[in-house]
Order: sequence, then C-alpha cells, then structure tokens
Amino acid sequence: MDVTIRLKKNLEGFTLDVHWVSREGIVVIFGPSGSGKSMTLQAISGFSPMDEGYIRVGERVFFDSFATIDLPPQRREIGYLPQNYALFPHMTVRQNILYGHQAPSPAAEEFHEMITLFQLEGLENRYPKELSGGQKQRVALARALMRKPRILLLDEPLAAVDISVRKMIRTELKLLQRKLGIPMILITHDLSEALALADKLIIYEQGRVVQEGEPMEIIKHPLNERVSELLGQITIHTEPVFSF
Repeated sequence: MDVTIRLKKNLEGFTLDVHWVSREGIVVIFGPSGSGKSMTLQAISGFSPMDEGYIRVGERVFFDSFATIDLPPQRREIGYLPQNYALFPHMTVRQNILYGHQAPSPAAEEFHEMITLFQLEGLENRYPKELSGGQKQRVALARALMRKPRILLLDEPLAAVDISVRKMIRTELKLLQRKLGIPMILITHDLSEALALADKLIIYEQGRVVQEGEPMEIIKHPLNERVSELLGQITIHTEPVFSF
C-alpha cells in the first residue's frame, strides 16, 4: 500500500518542508532531535495541523490542503504506538487491549488473535507494573492493532526497552509487518535501529529530507558530507544489526 506524504509547516525558528513516497514495508525516519520526525507522525495522525500539504494512505486521502480535505484523527484509521506505550496502569492486559476495540460487536475472537500473535497467553489478567518492557510493548501493539488500522505509526518504539531484548523485538516487528501487510512508519535517532528495521530509510535534518532510499545504499553512498556526519555521529550498539 502506497503512502504519499507532502507537508509544510512554518513555526518560529523552524520550518517543516518534506515530501516522500513509500511503496511497502517499514519506513524509518531517522535524524537528530528537533529535525521534524515527531511532527511528521503527528501530522499523519491528525494531531498537528499543517499549513499545506497532502497525506494519502492507499486510496484514502487524510489531508489535502488544496482540496480542503482534513479528516479528524478518529477517521484516519491509524494505529499509534507512543514511546512510553501509554498503557493504563489500573487496567489489566485484557482491558488495555480491548480498549482499542471500536467495533460494536464482541471482540473475543479478535482479542484471542492478538493474544496469540503477540505471545501474551497467560498474561491476560496482569497489570502493566507486572510486565517486562518487551511485554508492555507487545500489549501496546496489540491494542493499536485491535483498531484494524490502515497504517501503524511507531514513535521511538525501542527507546524504553533493554538492549538485551531489542534484537528480538526488531525481528518481531519485521515479521509482524510482513504478516499484516500494512505500512509502518517508525521514527528514531538510533542508527542501529534504523538500519535493522528499515525497508526504506528517510533522513531528516532541520525539517528537510536530506536523503532517502534503501539503508545500505545510503550507508555506502551518502549524498554529501552532512549525511555522512549524521550517520557517523550516532552511537551504534554492539549487537549485530543484520541478524534476522
């Protein structure tokens, strides 16, 4: 499913002006803090108004400033995974996941599918404080996918996870995307995470796209010295990157 993004937003001291298209798989937006990554996710989800632009997922237009189309967030059919997972501490795993179910019909079958997909069997009645970081992330993903979204947005999904389990979760995210077939857009400032997850890598700096393409092509052929600096200034973790 194609994703087409064209965004422009003028703020005091900062302008977001980006345009890119993704054909399939996981898109990773990589760049330093303040480069416009989070603003892009907020624009796609409908929580950050743009001055002008165009957002289309498949055949559905979320935003078109020239055609005066601007769907409210609840009509965009988006799954969103925030950095801190935003699980409700007073709710069990079951309650947290079912909170994402919007259809009027009972959700028993869909719930069982999510529990099985994310290997959460036996944890249904636990509370978030009783879960590991990886388990919390799986619950948050299950809740997001209960909405049957057209697209899944992930905001620094591994930032709160121990390095020891990051490799496993990276693999799970890749397999999940292949299984579900929905576009995923992930933002990160961690280069090893970007390289491990991206089917397409988009590098942001100061509100602009400075290079985009297949990850290894960008690593081998950075467009200019600034791209090389951006790729070189991030600490790469010591675990293997390509070990799926």
